[in-house]
Amino acid sequence: MNDAKQATPPPQDAPRGCPLRSTGDLNYVWEWNTPEEMQMQLAGYQPREEYLQDRVDKVALVVEQLGLGPESEIFEIGSGEGIMAAGLADRVRAVLCADVSRSFLDKARATCEGRENVSYHHIENDFLEKLPTAAFDAGFSLNVFIHLNVFEVFLYFRQIRRILRPGGLFCFNFLDLGDNTRGFFHTYAERYRDANPVEFKGFLNWHGVELMTGIAAEAGLTPVTDKMINHDGVVFLTLRSDGEPAA
Repeated sequence: MNDAKQATPPPQDAPRGCPLRSTGDLNYVWEWNTPEEMQMQLAGYQPREEYLQDRVDKVALVVEQLGLGPESEIFEIGSGEGIMAAGLADRVRAVLCADVSRSFLDKARATCEGRENVSYHHIENDFLEKLPTAAFDAGFSLNVFIHLNVFEVFLYFRQIRRILRPGGLFCFNFLDLGDNTRGFFHTYAERYRDANPVEFKGFLNWHGVELMTGIAAEAGLTPVTDKMINHDGVVFLTLRSDGEPAA
């Protein structure tokens, strides 16, 4: 597992002197100004070439987990610089890149330039509420839910159920304690002592399988446990939206 977020400061234009109005304002932690800051946001100290190859490999995983085909209309939460969207655009009908970071959405537009079936959505503090109901066949999110608290997870799950068509699938990864994650857990536990709220927003979070499947069910999604993959603490889980979308 990669340390996907280090203590990168917010951009110079962030309103540091203004009080935070809501937890959504903490998303400033995901903005960046330089390519070096961007890479740190995406993958910590993982070498750029290794990170890019991992994204290519994950495209195949997403296609398999979601059963994607030429008619699929999909969304990605936390699209980053748009590498996976670019890799999937030729395989599906439409891809929506959704991100809390305007700087990442700008980068995704550049990465996916010329791909007319890729669109973009800035996630404000609304957890996808502005997206239309029953508009997508599938969705995915990689290395995003590892940073969310349980309330954010639930709010996203609830909207994911709404925007998926009946039978639609959503796959994502999260962290449990295991050989690949235990060291990171202790590192972040020590860093928590001195972390400010914006920095803490970028911390890794640990949610066990039982908790995540329970929250999914509470939001009206069905965990597809036979598709679950657990790489010693890095867990990939697929959820299904059964029945009519919630209003």
